[in-house]
Amino acid sequence: MTTPNPYITAAAPRPRMFTRPWQRWAWAVVPLISMFVLAFLPFLVAAIRGVVAWPITIAYMAASGTVAAFAVIQPDVNGWFAAGVWLLMLTAVVHVILLDKINGSK
Repeated sequence: MTTPNPYITAAAPRPRMFTRPWQRWAWAVVPLISMFVLAFLPFLVAAIRGVVAWPITIAYMAASGTVAAFAVIQPDVNGWFAAGVWLLMLTAVVHVILLDKINGSK
């Protein structure tokens, strides 16, 4: 009799982030509306619900804080700041949309 490989066995199913289809898009708009400052908010809610690990939320909090601090500290806006804001916003929006499976299956 062979023992199951712990690396192949499936983990317990992850809880769902979105209970209704419209919620995925409503949460995805949060980083866009807030222009980077609240990009971490959907991930904070997801971490509290157990959908994502806390390090992901902490990374988004750090990125949002860094971009916000950079906006306050640096009086001259340059291309790197704009690129950083867009990168953070787009990454957050795509990541929020992908928190649950798109087709809604469990």
